[in-house]
Amino acid sequence: MEINKDIVKQLQESNKVAIFVHINPDGDCVGSASALKQMLVSMGKTVDIYSDTQPSENYRFIKHVDEIKSDAYEGGYDLHVAVDCADLKRTGKYSGVFNKVDKTICLDHHKTNDGFAKLTHIEIVSSAALLIYQYIKAMSELNADIAAALYAGLSSDTGCFLHSNTTSLEHKVAAELIDYGFDLDYANRMLFKYTTMAKFELTKRALSSTEFFANGKVGIFKLTRKDLEETNANISDTTGLVNEITNVNCCEVGIIIYEQERGLFRCSLRSKSCVDVSAIADQFGGGGHERAAGCNIFGCLKTAKNKIVSACIKEVHKAGL
Repeated sequence: MEINKDIVKQLQESNKVAIFVHINPDGDCVGSASALKQMLVSMGKTVDIYSDTQPSENYRFIKHVDEIKSDAYEGGYDLHVAVDCADLKRTGKYSGVFNKVDKTICLDHHKTNDGFAKLTHIEIVSSAALLIYQYIKAMSELNADIAAALYAGLSSDTGCFLHSNTTSLEHKVAAELIDYGFDLDYANRMLFKYTTMAKFELTKRALSSTEFFANGKVGIFKLTRKDLEETNANISDTTGLVNEITNVNCCEVGIIIYEQERGLFRCSLRSKSCVDVSAIADQFGGGGHERAAGCNIFGCLKTAKNKIVSACIKEVHKAGL
Protein backbone atom coordinates (compact mmCIF):
# COMPACT_ATOMS: atom_id res chain seq x y z
CA MET A 1 0.00 0.00 0.00
CA GLU A 2 1.13 3.56 -0.69
CA ILE A 3 1.05 6.16 2.07
CA ASN A 4 -0.53 9.58 1.55
CA LYS A 5 2.21 12.22 1.36
CA ASP A 6 -0.19 15.00 2.40
CA ILE A 7 -1.01 13.06 5.56
CA VAL A 8 2.68 12.58 6.26
CA LYS A 9 3.25 16.32 5.83
CA GLN A 10 0.48 17.26 8.25
CA LEU A 11 1.66 14.78 10.85
CA GLN A 12 5.19 16.13 10.55
CA GLU A 13 4.20 19.80 10.69
CA SER A 14 1.68 19.64 13.56
CA ASN A 15 2.81 20.27 17.12
CA LYS A 16 -0.17 19.31 19.29
CA VAL A 17 -2.28 16.38 18.13
CA ALA A 18 -5.50 14.81 19.42
CA ILE A 19 -6.21 11.23 18.39
CA PHE A 20 -9.83 10.03 18.55
CA VAL A 21 -10.89 6.39 18.70
CA HIS A 22 -14.30 4.77 18.43
CA ILE A 23 -16.78 3.98 21.19
CA ASN A 24 -15.98 0.77 23.08
CA PRO A 25 -12.47 0.63 21.58
CA ASP A 26 -11.14 -2.78 20.63
CA GLY A 27 -7.56 -4.01 20.38
CA ASP A 28 -7.06 -2.68 16.87
CA CYS A 29 -8.35 0.75 17.78
CA VAL A 30 -6.33 1.02 21.00
CA GLY A 31 -3.17 -0.50 19.54
CA SER A 32 -3.27 1.70 16.44
CA ALA A 33 -3.82 4.88 18.47
CA SER A 34 -1.02 3.97 20.88
CA ALA A 35 1.45 3.21 18.09
CA LEU A 36 0.62 6.48 16.32
CA LYS A 37 1.00 8.45 19.55
CA GLN A 38 4.34 6.83 20.30
CA MET A 39 5.65 7.74 16.85
CA LEU A 40 4.49 11.36 17.14
CA VAL A 41 5.87 11.75 20.67
CA SER A 42 9.24 10.48 19.42
CA MET A 43 9.10 13.31 16.88
CA GLY A 44 8.64 15.90 19.64
CA LYS A 45 4.84 16.30 19.37
CA THR A 46 2.38 16.69 22.24
CA VAL A 47 -0.29 14.00 21.79
CA ASP A 48 -3.50 13.04 23.60
CA ILE A 49 -5.84 10.11 22.88
CA TYR A 50 -9.58 10.59 23.45
CA SER A 51 -12.09 7.76 23.87
CA ASP A 52 -15.78 8.08 24.71
CA THR A 53 -15.48 4.85 26.73
CA GLN A 54 -12.46 3.53 28.59
CA PRO A 55 -10.76 0.49 27.02
CA SER A 56 -10.97 -2.99 28.48
CA GLU A 57 -8.39 -4.12 31.04
CA ASN A 58 -7.16 -6.58 28.40
CA TYR A 59 -5.25 -3.74 26.74
CA ARG A 60 -3.44 -2.39 29.80
CA PHE A 61 -0.11 -3.80 28.56
CA ILE A 62 -0.19 -1.34 25.63
CA LYS A 63 1.78 1.85 26.21
CA HIS A 64 -0.24 5.03 26.91
CA VAL A 65 -3.52 3.16 27.51
CA ASP A 66 -3.66 4.44 31.10
CA GLU A 67 -3.36 7.99 29.73
CA ILE A 68 -6.39 7.81 27.43
CA LYS A 69 -8.79 10.68 28.15
CA SER A 70 -12.53 10.15 28.39
CA ASP A 71 -13.48 13.43 30.04
CA ALA A 72 -13.87 16.95 28.63
CA TYR A 73 -12.05 17.84 25.43
CA GLU A 74 -9.17 20.17 26.31
CA GLY A 75 -8.69 21.97 23.00
CA GLY A 76 -5.66 23.84 21.72
CA TYR A 77 -4.75 21.20 19.12
CA ASP A 78 -3.62 21.99 15.59
CA LEU A 79 -4.47 18.52 14.24
CA HIS A 80 -7.20 15.96 14.93
CA VAL A 81 -6.73 12.35 13.82
CA ALA A 82 -9.48 9.70 13.87
CA VAL A 83 -8.25 6.11 13.94
CA ASP A 84 -10.33 3.05 13.01
CA CYS A 85 -13.53 5.15 12.72
CA ALA A 86 -15.83 4.62 9.73
CA ASP A 87 -17.89 7.72 10.51
CA LEU A 88 -17.79 10.67 12.89
CA LYS A 89 -20.57 9.25 15.08
CA ARG A 90 -18.20 6.47 16.11
CA THR A 91 -16.18 9.00 18.14
CA GLY A 92 -19.19 9.36 20.44
CA LYS A 93 -19.31 12.50 22.55
CA TYR A 94 -16.30 13.92 20.70
CA SER A 95 -18.07 13.98 17.32
CA GLY A 96 -18.99 17.64 17.86
CA VAL A 97 -15.40 18.79 18.38
CA PHE A 98 -13.55 16.83 15.70
CA ASN A 99 -14.01 19.47 13.00
CA LYS A 100 -13.20 22.41 15.28
CA VAL A 101 -9.65 22.52 13.90
CA ASP A 102 -8.56 23.24 10.34
CA LYS A 103 -6.56 20.04 9.92
CA THR A 104 -8.29 16.65 10.27
CA ILE A 105 -7.13 13.18 9.25
CA CYS A 106 -8.83 9.79 9.24
CA LEU A 107 -6.82 6.56 9.05
CA ASP A 108 -9.21 3.67 8.61
CA HIS A 109 -9.79 0.25 7.03
CA HIS A 110 -13.62 0.12 6.79
CA LYS A 111 -15.11 0.06 3.31
CA THR A 112 -18.15 1.95 4.66
CA ASN A 113 -16.06 5.00 5.66
CA ASP A 114 -17.91 8.17 4.64
CA GLY A 115 -14.85 10.42 4.27
CA PHE A 116 -15.65 12.77 7.15
CA ALA A 117 -12.07 14.07 7.57
CA LYS A 118 -10.35 16.57 5.29
CA LEU A 119 -7.61 14.03 4.60
CA THR A 120 -8.60 10.38 4.59
CA HIS A 121 -6.67 7.20 3.95
CA ILE A 122 -8.90 4.16 3.72
CA GLU A 123 -7.14 0.89 3.03
CA ILE A 124 -9.34 -2.21 2.91
CA VAL A 125 -7.03 -4.45 4.88
CA SER A 126 -7.41 -6.62 7.96
CA SER A 127 -6.74 -3.90 10.51
CA ALA A 128 -6.07 -0.23 11.07
CA ALA A 129 -2.82 -1.35 12.70
CA LEU A 130 -1.57 -2.60 9.36
CA LEU A 131 -2.15 0.87 7.89
CA ILE A 132 -0.53 2.66 10.84
CA TYR A 133 2.42 0.27 10.53
CA GLN A 134 3.07 1.52 7.00
CA TYR A 135 3.12 5.17 8.13
CA ILE A 136 5.46 4.45 11.03
CA LYS A 137 7.82 2.52 8.75
CA ALA A 138 7.89 5.51 6.38
CA MET A 139 8.19 8.26 8.98
CA SER A 140 10.05 6.89 11.99
CA GLU A 141 11.40 3.71 13.57
CA LEU A 142 9.74 0.86 15.40
CA ASN A 143 10.68 -0.27 18.90
CA ALA A 144 9.37 -2.93 21.29
CA ASP A 145 6.54 -0.76 22.68
CA ILE A 146 5.31 0.31 19.24
CA ALA A 147 5.59 -3.28 18.02
CA ALA A 148 3.49 -4.52 20.96
CA ALA A 149 0.79 -1.96 20.19
CA LEU A 150 0.72 -2.83 16.50
CA TYR A 151 0.68 -6.55 17.28
CA ALA A 152 -2.33 -5.99 19.55
CA GLY A 153 -4.18 -4.32 16.69
CA LEU A 154 -3.15 -6.81 14.04
CA SER A 155 -3.91 -9.90 16.09
CA SER A 156 -7.17 -8.55 17.50
CA ASP A 157 -8.83 -7.72 14.20
CA THR A 158 -7.77 -11.02 12.66
CA GLY A 159 -9.12 -12.96 15.65
CA CYS A 160 -5.64 -14.16 16.59
CA PHE A 161 -5.06 -14.82 12.85
CA LEU A 162 -8.11 -17.08 12.57
CA HIS A 163 -10.48 -14.79 10.63
CA SER A 164 -10.84 -14.87 6.86
CA ASN A 165 -9.17 -11.43 6.60
CA THR A 166 -5.83 -13.03 7.50
CA THR A 167 -3.31 -13.32 4.67
CA SER A 168 0.39 -14.08 4.46
CA LEU A 169 1.02 -10.32 4.89
CA GLU A 170 -0.40 -10.33 8.41
CA HIS A 171 1.86 -13.23 9.36
CA LYS A 172 4.91 -11.56 7.84
CA VAL A 173 4.26 -8.27 9.66
CA ALA A 174 3.51 -10.10 12.91
CA ALA A 175 6.82 -11.95 12.63
CA GLU A 176 8.66 -8.66 12.13
CA LEU A 177 6.91 -7.09 15.13
CA ILE A 178 7.69 -10.07 17.37
CA ASP A 179 11.38 -9.71 16.51
CA TYR A 180 11.42 -6.35 18.32
CA GLY A 181 11.32 -8.32 21.56
CA PHE A 182 8.14 -7.33 23.39
CA ASP A 183 6.69 -9.92 25.79
CA LEU A 184 4.66 -11.99 23.32
CA ASP A 185 3.40 -14.47 25.91
CA TYR A 186 2.06 -11.69 28.13
CA ALA A 187 0.50 -9.87 25.17
CA ASN A 188 -1.32 -13.00 23.97
CA ARG A 189 -2.54 -13.84 27.46
CA MET A 190 -3.93 -10.33 27.94
CA LEU A 191 -5.50 -10.22 24.48
CA PHE A 192 -7.02 -13.69 24.27
CA LYS A 193 -7.01 -15.42 27.67
CA TYR A 194 -7.55 -12.70 30.28
CA THR A 195 -11.01 -12.03 31.69
CA THR A 196 -12.34 -10.33 34.80
CA MET A 197 -14.97 -11.83 37.08
CA ALA A 198 -17.34 -9.08 35.96
CA LYS A 199 -16.93 -10.06 32.31
CA PHE A 200 -17.25 -13.74 33.20
CA GLU A 201 -20.57 -13.08 34.95
CA LEU A 202 -21.74 -10.91 32.05
CA THR A 203 -20.83 -13.69 29.61
CA LYS A 204 -22.97 -16.12 31.61
CA ARG A 205 -25.93 -13.76 31.27
CA ALA A 206 -25.32 -13.29 27.56
CA LEU A 207 -25.17 -17.04 26.98
CA SER A 208 -28.36 -17.63 28.97
CA SER A 209 -30.18 -15.07 26.79
CA THR A 210 -29.32 -16.83 23.51
CA GLU A 211 -31.98 -17.26 20.85
CA PHE A 212 -31.59 -18.88 17.43
CA PHE A 213 -33.62 -18.24 14.28
CA ALA A 214 -33.77 -19.50 10.69
CA ASN A 215 -32.93 -23.08 11.67
CA GLY A 216 -30.00 -21.91 13.75
CA LYS A 217 -28.44 -19.77 11.01
CA VAL A 218 -28.96 -16.57 13.03
CA GLY A 219 -28.19 -16.31 16.73
CA ILE A 220 -28.45 -13.43 19.20
CA PHE A 221 -27.31 -12.47 22.70
CA LYS A 222 -29.22 -9.74 24.57
CA LEU A 223 -27.93 -7.59 27.42
CA THR A 224 -29.56 -4.71 29.32
CA ARG A 225 -28.19 -1.91 31.48
CA LYS A 226 -29.41 -3.93 34.45
CA ASP A 227 -27.21 -6.86 33.38
CA LEU A 228 -24.16 -4.62 33.27
CA GLU A 229 -24.96 -2.96 36.59
CA GLU A 230 -25.68 -6.19 38.47
CA THR A 231 -22.47 -7.84 37.25
CA ASN A 232 -20.36 -4.68 37.78
CA ALA A 233 -19.41 -4.91 34.12
CA ASN A 234 -19.07 -2.09 31.60
CA ILE A 235 -19.59 -1.66 27.88
CA SER A 236 -16.02 -2.72 27.08
CA ASP A 237 -16.77 -6.13 28.61
CA THR A 238 -19.11 -6.89 25.69
CA THR A 239 -16.16 -6.87 23.27
CA GLY A 240 -15.74 -10.23 21.55
CA LEU A 241 -18.82 -11.89 23.07
CA VAL A 242 -20.57 -12.07 19.72
CA ASN A 243 -17.93 -14.51 18.47
CA GLU A 244 -19.31 -17.12 20.87
CA ILE A 245 -22.44 -17.36 18.72
CA THR A 246 -20.78 -17.85 15.35
CA ASN A 247 -18.64 -20.60 16.89
CA VAL A 248 -21.81 -22.74 16.90
CA ASN A 249 -21.52 -25.03 13.88
CA CYS A 250 -24.85 -24.19 12.22
CA CYS A 251 -24.77 -20.43 12.87
CA GLU A 252 -23.84 -18.07 10.02
CA VAL A 253 -24.72 -14.68 11.59
CA GLY A 254 -24.18 -13.78 15.23
CA ILE A 255 -25.61 -10.72 16.96
CA ILE A 256 -25.07 -9.17 20.34
CA ILE A 257 -27.44 -6.37 21.28
CA TYR A 258 -26.89 -4.34 24.41
CA GLU A 259 -28.39 -1.22 25.92
CA GLN A 260 -25.84 1.56 25.49
CA GLU A 261 -28.15 4.07 27.14
CA ARG A 262 -31.87 4.21 27.79
CA GLY A 263 -33.67 3.68 24.48
CA LEU A 264 -30.45 3.20 22.48
CA PHE A 265 -29.24 -0.29 21.61
CA ARG A 266 -25.89 -1.17 20.09
CA CYS A 267 -25.79 -4.17 17.75
CA SER A 268 -22.54 -5.95 16.91
CA LEU A 269 -22.73 -8.38 14.00
CA ARG A 270 -20.47 -11.20 12.86
CA SER A 271 -20.77 -13.61 9.95
CA LYS A 272 -18.93 -16.83 9.33
CA SER A 273 -18.59 -17.23 5.59
CA CYS A 274 -21.00 -15.68 3.09
CA VAL A 275 -23.27 -12.98 4.55
CA ASP A 276 -22.12 -9.35 4.28
CA VAL A 277 -23.07 -7.96 7.70
CA SER A 278 -21.87 -4.47 6.73
CA ALA A 279 -24.85 -4.33 4.35
CA ILE A 280 -27.14 -5.20 7.26
CA ALA A 281 -25.56 -2.54 9.49
CA ASP A 282 -25.87 0.01 6.70
CA GLN A 283 -29.66 -0.37 6.78
CA PHE A 284 -29.58 1.13 10.28
CA GLY A 285 -27.00 3.84 9.64
CA GLY A 286 -24.05 1.71 10.75
CA GLY A 287 -21.20 0.07 8.90
CA GLY A 288 -18.09 -2.06 9.11
CA HIS A 289 -16.71 -5.05 7.23
CA GLU A 290 -18.27 -7.99 5.42
CA ARG A 291 -17.64 -10.28 8.40
CA ALA A 292 -17.83 -7.76 11.27
CA ALA A 293 -20.04 -4.69 11.54
CA GLY A 294 -22.22 -2.73 13.92
CA CYS A 295 -25.08 -0.26 14.18
CA ASN A 296 -27.37 1.52 16.65
CA ILE A 297 -31.13 1.04 16.90
CA PHE A 298 -33.47 3.24 18.93
CA GLY A 299 -36.50 1.94 20.79
CA CYS A 300 -37.16 -0.81 23.29
CA LEU A 301 -35.21 -4.06 23.46
CA LYS A 302 -37.99 -6.13 21.87
CA THR A 303 -38.37 -3.76 18.93
CA ALA A 304 -34.63 -3.41 18.38
CA LYS A 305 -34.11 -7.17 18.57
CA ASN A 306 -36.92 -7.88 16.09
CA LYS A 307 -35.57 -5.34 13.60
CA ILE A 308 -32.00 -6.61 13.57
CA VAL A 309 -32.99 -10.29 13.59
CA SER A 310 -35.42 -9.78 10.69
CA ALA A 311 -32.74 -8.00 8.65
CA CYS A 312 -30.25 -10.80 9.32
CA ILE A 313 -32.73 -13.53 8.39
CA LYS A 314 -33.44 -11.79 5.07
CA GLU A 315 -29.70 -11.66 4.22
CA VAL A 316 -29.26 -15.31 5.21
CA HIS A 317 -32.11 -16.28 2.87
CA LYS A 318 -30.60 -14.14 0.08
CA ALA A 319 -27.40 -16.10 0.50
CA GLY A 320 -29.36 -19.28 -0.10
CA LEU A 321 -28.81 -20.68 3.38
